[in-house]
Amino acid sequence: MNRALEDGQDLETHIDFRDMESAVQITAANIPVDQNTLYFYFGKDVAPNGYFWIFPKGHNKANIGLGVSGLIGKKKSAQSFLDDFMNKHYPNAPVLTKIAGGVPCSITLDKISGPGIMLVGDAARQVNPLSGGGIASGMIGGKIAGTIAGEAIKQNKLDHILTYDKAWQDRLGKRHETFNRIKEGIYNFSDDKFNSIAHSILKIPIEKRTLGKVFTTALMNNPSLLVDIAKVFVV
Repeated sequence: MNRALEDGQDLETHIDFRDMESAVQITAANIPVDQNTLYFYFGKDVAPNGYFWIFPKGHNKANIGLGVSGLIGKKKSAQSFLDDFMNKHYPNAPVLTKIAGGVPCSITLDKISGPGIMLVGDAARQVNPLSGGGIASGMIGGKIAGTIAGEAIKQNKLDHILTYDKAWQDRLGKRHETFNRIKEGIYNFSDDKFNSIAHSILKIPIEKRTLGKVFTTALMNNPSLLVDIAKVFVV
């Protein structure tokens, strides 16, 4: 990336291995799950320091995958966790497609623009650090960058692109910093802790099981993070 910059420029792109999720997903057939339900699994046996998912796609097909911390992936790959799960639960399910890669789950880079360049998506660390989702936030970053680039050309003020950093921070960057603090708060939860949280959530009426309620239950003993939850979720 830095080779594309003008002389004298530098964008720090390092990410801690702990924050680089190792992820893999397959689309499989003959998966007999409720087509109107999203399935999430947590715990050291399925996705330590991450989570496992099954997203139904209709006609008994589903996207099945997981993400784990790079530190975990060094010891046991995401693919190995996926193979274990499939062999146990769906040994005869045909695999239609597979994708794998790294997902940077950290806060946005300190600097995401410079003369002649704006970083978007994974390159800028615009992934939601809590969920690992990056499509929507990457598209938002791209829209902001495109708008600013158009304004810079129209106004013949190329240094206008340097306003991209603040525009992103105001739109989503600050919220991602909050998500990252929440992520750090639950990062080392034990399986017993997750089970306790699940039992507590089951006591909440279905119509009141919002994300805010879920995270409030999970972090009840961490008052400072309860403030962060109030900022990003409607409890």
